[in-house]
Amino acid sequence: MAGESPASASDRLGARDAWLSRLSGTSWPEGVLLDALDLSPALDVLDVGAGDGRLLRELARRGHAGRVVGVDPTPGPGVQPAHAEALPFPDASFDVVLFARVLAHLPDPARALAEARRVLRPGGQVWVAAHGPAHLRATWAALGQPPAPGDAPPESALTVTCPLTVTADDARFLMGTYGKEAEVSPHLFPVQDAAQLLVWRP
Repeated sequence: MAGESPASASDRLGARDAWLSRLSGTSWPEGVLLDALDLSPALDVLDVGAGDGRLLRELARRGHAGRVVGVDPTPGPGVQPAHAEALPFPDASFDVVLFARVLAHLPDPARALAEARRVLRPGGQVWVAAHGPAHLRATWAALGQPPAPGDAPPESALTVTCPLTVTADDARFLMGTYGKEAEVSPHLFPVQDAAQLLVWRP
């Protein structure tokens, strides 16, 4: 919502993700994104905008053997304080740089991508998870590749979904994470959350 602090937006997103994880029985979106990424366990990974480090913990839970580092301006435990536009790492430090639902929200996405390219090893990849089509379009624009109106997503874009069935109480809680109230019938109904993924090979 306009005018809210980054902390309150992050709190709402965290509550929403926890709710989706509980109902679906899987870690959303970290577990689903990592399933789609199918990372080799030996790769060194940088998570930019790591927040409270949930994705790092999910990688550790899966036994990832490569180095895993997270940065965020307001870091949680195990996450280093840093801005995406000024990464505190030498050139060619990582095999994968991941922006999970963060790139479109940065003040200077182009600078963040330049920094990602700098710390990426030759042959490395930048993975961007965008939350919904509007964020995907903003991400492509940040990459200097805005799609024409009506274009289908590029081939490298994947959609990962979290299908589940919710009760009226669940729906009211979900709307509350957006700061809204909901009047809903007492019936069960299916919903689906989704995130778009794209791979950038600079």
